[in-house]
Amino acid sequence: MDELMSSGAFTARTRLSRKALRLYDEQGLLRPVGVDPRTGYRSYAPQQVRRARLIGLLRRLDLPLGQIHVLLDLDPDTAAKALGETWRTAEDTHAERRRLVRYLQDLLTGKDHAVYDIQTRDVPEQKVLSTQRNLTAGDLPGFIDQAYSRMFAHLHAAGVPISGAPFVVYHGEVSEDSDGPVEACVPFTGTVEPAGALGVRLEPAHTEAYTRIPKRQVQFPDILRAYDAVSDWLQHHGERLTLPPREVYFTDMTTAADNDPAADIAFPYATPTSEH
Repeated sequence: MDELMSSGAFTARTRLSRKALRLYDEQGLLRPVGVDPRTGYRSYAPQQVRRARLIGLLRRLDLPLGQIHVLLDLDPDTAAKALGETWRTAEDTHAERRRLVRYLQDLLTGKDHAVYDIQTRDVPEQKVLSTQRNLTAGDLPGFIDQAYSRMFAHLHAAGVPISGAPFVVYHGEVSEDSDGPVEACVPFTGTVEPAGALGVRLEPAHTEAYTRIPKRQVQFPDILRAYDAVSDWLQHHGERLTLPPREVYFTDMTTAADNDPAADIAFPYATPTSEH
């Protein structure tokens, strides 16, 4: 039987502090094999050195203790695969933050050199099937995908044709702190009954200014530049926003290539009337 290691010796071998060892013990992540009832000194087995080092290294990736606990309880191959998936998510988050920093730098200095083609069009009154929810930014993509799946299925089951491009209306700011609400809409012709969270309403006729963006830009924060461009156009021309901004999805996002035109960022507007 291998001789047990004192907490001091274990600390030296693993490069973990006594404070960290106490925390990992409290969390059930790294239990000492023995505790002296009189002094409270902890003892560890040499076989625990590897687990302790893994915990320390995983913490350097900013993984929560609970996630590390789950990871280390998996078999080695599954744990390695799960860690790879976690890191890919972290890389995606870092890439998004890098783009956000560039956007903020351009916003602060007024040096956004992107040029957007702003067009206008008249949109007739439309009957739409819609569903609405208060949510924050992290829940937005999942909500949109699920909402359209339910609405397409509901219209198909009723034998009702879709009459226009689906769109998402932002009735309020969506961020980590603000929760919209957000409304997903599908235009249709004919008659269909509401069902659960799916409602039917009329979208008013309006004139809108819009700019078209490729699929690769339909992500945060890249899409904000298009919103800024249309908003600036309205301000420059002295127009007034009459309905909430929306994203109009006129192509299948699952099959579109990154550079394919995929969505319109649209702002309904009207020219203010002069009062005498």
